[in-house]
Amino acid sequence: MSKAGNNPDAAALRMNEVAASGPVCDLDTVQQLSDWLVQQGLLGADLSDLLQGFCDRLVDVLGLPLWRGQVGMRTLHPSFQAMYFVWRRGQSVEGNQIAHSDGDSDEWRRSPFYHMLKEDMFALRVSLEDAEAVQGFPMLGEFREQGGTDYVARIMPFGDDGTMERQTGVLASWTSDRPGGFNESEIAALDRLQPRLALTIKTILAAQITKNIAATYIGGEAAERILAGKIQRGAVDVIHAVILFMDLRGFTGVSDRTPSEDLVPMLDDYLECMVEPVIEHGGQVLKYLGDGLLATFDLCDMERDSICHDALGTALMALQRTKDLNDARAAKGLPTMALDVALHLGDVFYGNVGAADRLDFTVIGPAVNEASRIEALADQLGTHLVASETFAKAATQCTPHLRSLGRHALRGLDRDQELFTLKGQSLVEA
Repeated sequence: MSKAGNNPDAAALRMNEVAASGPVCDLDTVQQLSDWLVQQGLLGADLSDLLQGFCDRLVDVLGLPLWRGQVGMRTLHPSFQAMYFVWRRGQSVEGNQIAHSDGDSDEWRRSPFYHMLKEDMFALRVSLEDAEAVQGFPMLGEFREQGGTDYVARIMPFGDDGTMERQTGVLASWTSDRPGGFNESEIAALDRLQPRLALTIKTILAAQITKNIAATYIGGEAAERILAGKIQRGAVDVIHAVILFMDLRGFTGVSDRTPSEDLVPMLDDYLECMVEPVIEHGGQVLKYLGDGLLATFDLCDMERDSICHDALGTALMALQRTKDLNDARAAKGLPTMALDVALHLGDVFYGNVGAADRLDFTVIGPAVNEASRIEALADQLGTHLVASETFAKAATQCTPHLRSLGRHALRGLDRDQELFTLKGQSLVEA
């Protein structure tokens, strides 16, 4: 197939040269839609809204006999590798995600786009009115059965050399149900507009990927602050927060006995038990500490009742989920690990710390150090949850659920303090 379909200037020439075979798309109207695409890119429109608006305008403004439109693209996300959006006339756009997998699905292997990528084709057109032409592509056979008459597909790669080696770009397809399908003027209009559509998608996608990566590695709130421009070293805020430390007891010994190929999946399972409760209760995980983590709950504008519900609720849920995981692993004869949790409350410095060109967005301060040392006492005190007296006094709704462990000295601190644990600890013992 010719690769000229990606050339907007060639598309414009074809539009000017088209004499008949149906209505001719007006160049001024095409330019208006092109300007609209640029505006959507500048505004950072939602991808679903972008396709909805684009396809609606192709039909309502340009008069294209469009029945179905689809765009797809790769992305960077921990849960999925690509996404695609489908527009159908008279319906809302449907968004879909393609999860990471070890290989290509049979459905993908039998799709027109897989064929195009394998054959290094940028353009494909299939008459759905020709029964032989759709053979080998089950999806096109379904479109034919549903009344489709014409299928036009384009691949618009991202990159300087125009090749598809990086496998990044936009896959777009347009299906008509008008007898005879699209005319040459309509195909030319699509080919003129699609590079603008791809560039707009690339702009929006780049911003989404940046947010995805930042939130994945440093947490949602920290990512928002950094992307909003708070990236200078020493730019910190003082926040009043609950500090939560979690750590797996006996990880070193278990890791020594665990096959290397099983170690990371095992740790991921345990960390999942810790992270999900934090997220569900509105906290943020600031960093992983090997086999544990540091999380915070900003107390700004938070009611005191919420301190108990959110912070203590997180600890209890993490302990229970770890116990459930241990029960499942023990039933399979696999090694298990207990979880220790510490809860503290105080003022912390929250922001950028590090060297000029290598920063960490984290919390530091005496309260963080105290929380770490409180967690280190859990084994010695024979419990899996330890709360400071500062936390216990602030979380007034928690008082009936806590019992004193007496006063204890914390390493490196001049004063001792009363520590607390949960009544009925056996409910969450690992």
